[in-house]
Amino acid sequence: MLLKIPKKYIIVILASILFPILTVGTFAECFLLEVSLPITGQASHAIARSLERTVQEIQKSPRSQSASAEENSESEPAIIPTIILRFKVDADQEEFGRGSSFGACYELADLLMSEKFHGIRTAAYFPQSVRGHVLLIALACNERIAAESAEIGEAGIDETSISATQQQAYHEISKRQHVFSPAVIDKLLDTKIELIQVETEKGIRLITPQEIEELRRTETFADEPVTLISAGAPGLFTADTARKFGLINLIANDQTALARGLGFRPDEIKNAPIPDERGHAVRIDLVGLINNDKVGAAIRSIQTALETNPVTINQRKAGAVKVDFLCLYVDSPGGSIEASLNMASYLAHNIDSTKVRTVAYIPYQARSDAAIIALACDEIVLGTDAILGGDGAVKFSAAQIDDARRTIRDFLAQETIRSWSLPVGFVDPDIEVFKATRSGRLTDYFCDEELKQLPDAELWKKGEIVKEKGKLLQIVGGKGQQYFIDRTANDLTEFKFLYGIEDDLLLVEPTWADHLVQTLSSPGMSLLILMIVFLALTIETQTPGIGIGAFIAVVGIVLFFWLHFLGGTAGWLEVSLFLAGVVCILLEIFVLPGVGIFGVGGAIAVIASLVLASQTFIIPQNSYQFAQLQNSLLILAISGTGVLVLGNILIRTLHKANKPKDTALIQETEKLAHYDPLLGQTGITITPLVPAGKALIGGEPVNIVSDGELIEKGTTVKVIEVVGYKVVVRKVETSDVT
Repeated sequence: MLLKIPKKYIIVILASILFPILTVGTFAECFLLEVSLPITGQASHAIARSLERTVQEIQKSPRSQSASAEENSESEPAIIPTIILRFKVDADQEEFGRGSSFGACYELADLLMSEKFHGIRTAAYFPQSVRGHVLLIALACNERIAAESAEIGEAGIDETSISATQQQAYHEISKRQHVFSPAVIDKLLDTKIELIQVETEKGIRLITPQEIEELRRTETFADEPVTLISAGAPGLFTADTARKFGLINLIANDQTALARGLGFRPDEIKNAPIPDERGHAVRIDLVGLINNDKVGAAIRSIQTALETNPVTINQRKAGAVKVDFLCLYVDSPGGSIEASLNMASYLAHNIDSTKVRTVAYIPYQARSDAAIIALACDEIVLGTDAILGGDGAVKFSAAQIDDARRTIRDFLAQETIRSWSLPVGFVDPDIEVFKATRSGRLTDYFCDEELKQLPDAELWKKGEIVKEKGKLLQIVGGKGQQYFIDRTANDLTEFKFLYGIEDDLLLVEPTWADHLVQTLSSPGMSLLILMIVFLALTIETQTPGIGIGAFIAVVGIVLFFWLHFLGGTAGWLEVSLFLAGVVCILLEIFVLPGVGIFGVGGAIAVIASLVLASQTFIIPQNSYQFAQLQNSLLILAISGTGVLVLGNILIRTLHKANKPKDTALIQETEKLAHYDPLLGQTGITITPLVPAGKALIGGEPVNIVSDGELIEKGTTVKVIEVVGYKVVVRKVETSDVT
């Protein structure tokens, strides 16, 4: 009898056997762990968990010594897995990271020197000046790197006195790594020590005064000893001094220089696994043509998924556990290059990659500008036959390409820490990109312009052309691994297996509200809403008091701005501009009639707010934005023209409806108003007529309507028509007064 094995277990077994073969060489070899200072006991536990998870991630890689030998030529050294600890001093921390616990730092240093890290290179990176026991962790690393402006030292600054245990721990770690001389360690811990520099035939030595005579007996001095740091002065070293004496191995002012100094491309450095317990993994779909509405819905879905409070995703309660893994499922032929750049900018700038790991999964295609969205994620997983880049659904204009080039070069490349030539190649057919090598294994991809901008341009050797002029860059399946594709996966099952995701990815889909917003914020619906608002205002001006017209207009304006606010094109600027315009118009009508500047300025502000609410920019700077501005103005012009035509028809209809053909048909209730005697009388307006208002006629206040002209307060008017309860007046000109 055959044993029946569930299908899902068969898939897992086959994936575990075959999948490593398919993904050889696709795992990251360099991880960056950001460590915030100071380090306390609780923080050290989280850092230790992250380090251990990073080691596990490295061990998942099927790369072996034999595989490395096959993949690397004889002239290229084998790739050594590397973990970089970047020590960060918070902006509001003015003590250079002081306050780190000796015990916590020693535990981390001991972990870094344990068997777990055998075969893994560790590097400590100081982008800012640092003091305190964190230097003990740096001593345990294989290499130390600092920014040019950084100063490091004063390890014992937080202690009133250094215990023998602490001194022994520093000497033990330093001796095991063969880093500093005992005299340097003593000076780092104790300011009372004098540090002497001596040059012998064997090189420069750093010693204490007590060691001078002993050294004379074994080595010949080339010159007399010189005091490097006097007694009482802190044991502090600038980056240049530390490099001179071998205390640090490299000076790097940014992550690009750090990566290349360690022998990696900038985009090869990946963020270390998040130290907290594993949270939820969610999936956001970006399928079909890229446009502003689709990107807006995707961004709102991401914001919903990353909310701190519990959220409901696909009818499943996510609970209080935060999302720490975001899969962006992309299957798109491209579309709007501006929308793609907006999405890429959001991913690169608004999501903290130290807390949420973003991975773009492209099972079939992410063509043209859609490829830029994938590059903004921390990692890219490509289907074995999937297409990244190449010709897309839209051919871009020269102005659009120039704008995209600047955005990628000046912003996205900086945010994602990568060279900008290859990403530009996805949208610019005229750029030529070639492979360049430096120092054996280090390779990257540049165009001539980018290579010339490098500070060490002369050290790079140009190689084969990887992207010719006249074509867009296109990567197919596993062939993209030589560029920036991290892994390959045939389907979501393999994708989950890659990242150790056991449960299904929680799919965050656009809600009914997203679909409603997308429909109502379309140009056609915006036109309809504005026409309704203007018609309602027209009706309101033809009737006395505040009625249904004003109510409809207010609701319409609120709906217009709310929809565009959710759509990502309107904000508080547009709302404030609209309210300011309305206030100016009201001042013109009721407070300062006849001045004109408030009325004109208010009208301009209202029109500007409606236009700006329909687009994502203030001043157009490219052809697409000019087209968007034209569309916004066209919508406003059509709605205004439509209101003039329909409003005129409506006014005439209402006027005829209110005027009976036979005065005998007037209702008795209207006769009781006794407005007929007012015909031909004159009075003084006591409110502005816009065109409805009030006037003092025969000593009594009467609700009146002008014959269409706006009349100021205090103006003499004459009753020219009485229709039931409706009293129509006309302004009395000076020449008419007898």
